[in-house]
Amino acid sequence: MPANLPPQYFDAEKNYRLAKNPAEKIAALEEMLAIMPKHKGTDHLRAKLRARIAKLTEASEKKA
Repeated sequence: MPANLPPQYFDAEKNYRLAKNPAEKIAALEEMLAIMPKHKGTDHLRAKLRARIAKLTEASEKKA
Protein backbone atom coordinates (compact mmCIF):
# COMPACT_ATOMS: atom_id res chain seq x y z
CA MET A 1 0.00 0.00 0.00
CA PRO A 2 1.46 3.42 -0.92
CA ALA A 3 2.38 5.84 1.83
CA ASN A 4 1.70 9.07 -0.14
CA LEU A 5 4.29 11.07 1.78
CA PRO A 6 4.39 14.87 1.43
CA PRO A 7 7.51 16.70 0.13
CA GLN A 8 8.26 17.97 3.65
CA TYR A 9 8.84 14.38 4.73
CA PHE A 10 11.58 13.96 2.14
CA ASP A 11 13.21 17.22 3.30
CA ALA A 12 13.23 15.86 6.86
CA GLU A 13 14.65 12.56 5.60
CA LYS A 14 17.45 14.49 3.88
CA ASN A 15 18.17 16.29 7.17
CA TYR A 16 18.33 12.88 8.89
CA ARG A 17 20.88 11.61 6.40
CA LEU A 18 23.00 14.76 6.79
CA ALA A 19 22.85 14.73 10.61
CA LYS A 20 26.16 14.00 12.31
CA ASN A 21 25.31 13.34 15.96
CA PRO A 22 22.54 11.23 17.52
CA ALA A 23 20.63 14.25 18.88
CA GLU A 24 20.30 15.73 15.37
CA LYS A 25 19.24 12.35 13.99
CA ILE A 26 16.59 11.90 16.69
CA ALA A 27 15.22 15.39 16.01
CA ALA A 28 15.02 14.66 12.27
CA LEU A 29 13.29 11.31 12.87
CA GLU A 30 10.74 12.93 15.19
CA GLU A 31 10.07 15.56 12.53
CA MET A 32 9.54 12.78 9.97
CA LEU A 33 7.04 11.09 12.31
CA ALA A 34 5.18 14.36 12.88
CA ILE A 35 4.89 15.10 9.16
CA MET A 36 3.93 11.59 8.07
CA PRO A 37 0.18 11.02 7.65
CA LYS A 38 -1.26 8.27 9.82
CA HIS A 39 -3.12 5.58 7.89
CA LYS A 40 -2.92 1.91 7.03
CA GLY A 41 -0.23 2.47 4.40
CA THR A 42 2.24 4.07 6.81
CA ASP A 43 1.95 1.73 9.80
CA HIS A 44 5.09 -0.25 8.94
CA LEU A 45 7.10 2.88 8.14
CA ARG A 46 6.00 4.55 11.40
CA ALA A 47 7.11 1.46 13.33
CA LYS A 48 10.53 1.53 11.65
CA LEU A 49 10.99 5.20 12.53
CA ARG A 50 9.99 4.63 16.15
CA ALA A 51 12.46 1.72 16.35
CA ARG A 52 15.26 3.91 14.96
CA ILE A 53 14.45 6.62 17.51
CA ALA A 54 14.52 4.06 20.34
CA LYS A 55 17.83 2.64 19.15
CA LEU A 56 19.47 6.07 18.87
CA THR A 57 18.10 7.16 22.25
CA GLU A 58 19.42 4.01 23.90
CA ALA A 59 22.83 4.41 22.27
CA SER A 60 23.12 8.05 23.32
CA GLU A 61 22.13 7.18 26.91
CA LYS A 62 24.82 4.49 27.08
CA LYS A 63 27.48 7.00 25.99
CA ALA A 64 26.39 9.58 28.56
